[in-house]
Amino acid sequence: MMGAPPAPGAVTPPAARSLLSRVAGARDGLVTVALSAAAAVAIGSVRAPAADLERRIAETSDVYVLPPPDEVVTLSLGYRSALADLLWSHVLVSQGLHTMERRRFENLTLLLDAINALDPTFREPYLFADALITFQTSTTPREEVLKAREVMERGVQSRPLDAELWLVLGQYVAFIAPASYMTDPAEKAQWRLEGARMLARAAELGAGDANISWQALGGAGILGRAGEREAQIRFLQRTLAVTDDEELKQKIRAQLDKLLDARDAERYRRRLDGFREIWRRDLPFVSNTAILALGPPRDPAYCAGGAHADEPRCATTWRAWAERIEGAQ
Repeated sequence: MMGAPPAPGAVTPPAARSLLSRVAGARDGLVTVALSAAAAVAIGSVRAPAADLERRIAETSDVYVLPPPDEVVTLSLGYRSALADLLWSHVLVSQGLHTMERRRFENLTLLLDAINALDPTFREPYLFADALITFQTSTTPREEVLKAREVMERGVQSRPLDAELWLVLGQYVAFIAPASYMTDPAEKAQWRLEGARMLARAAELGAGDANISWQALGGAGILGRAGEREAQIRFLQRTLAVTDDEELKQKIRAQLDKLLDARDAERYRRRLDGFREIWRRDLPFVSNTAILALGPPRDPAYCAGGAHADEPRCATTWRAWAERIEGAQ
């Protein structure tokens, strides 16, 4: 009979299959369009109220969810450096967001304490502590000024030979904090003096980096203005002894000539020239710091028996050599 459905098992002609496929595709397309239209209507109905709510409600405080630093170390399950890196990344991102929102990052010092406990030798948190803590708003509470110094001092305790850490700590204590956050003249003077001593340490350790020595040199002027003339002279002499920068040497020598009388200046210059002559004659290919660490050359055969034990050429340390040079003059 014409128009009767195909019997079970019968094969559908290709034309019929193509028609059925087009009908199914059109139906699926209509369903997709309808769902998209419904989703657009739903989003549009809630978007405006949500945007208005977001404008009216602003985040004003932070919630700190970590335990105390010692317990954070236990919580890390041995992955201390990895967790410290994760928290440091969170600090940098959150600090940027808080700065954009013009509000304080209340959890910053707590997170820095946790990072320092997790990885005490991680240097970046120490280098940026003062900027992160004090550069949040126009006014910085005194306790945060002290906290920044505490964190950076923790850094030089954990990395005592890091000249850059000593430099940023000394600059903060000697210049930044007294000039920007302190009002008591006596406290300012005390901080500047302590910062100058930190800069002196940075200059000693930064022999291989002339930039550090140049920046630390300002500490000598602070010692001089504070009446610490002997400390100022020691600062300059130690910096001169370790630096390889010729321009810096000339500047330091000019300052020493003003501080020392003619006799003392000549004695010091003779001792310095004697040291450099020994350096050039003995090990000219090593650095200034290396020759200071190795000590003066000594002839075992000549110095044996004690007959020449008091002579400079038999000294076993540069300090003993300098003292014998002074005694011979």
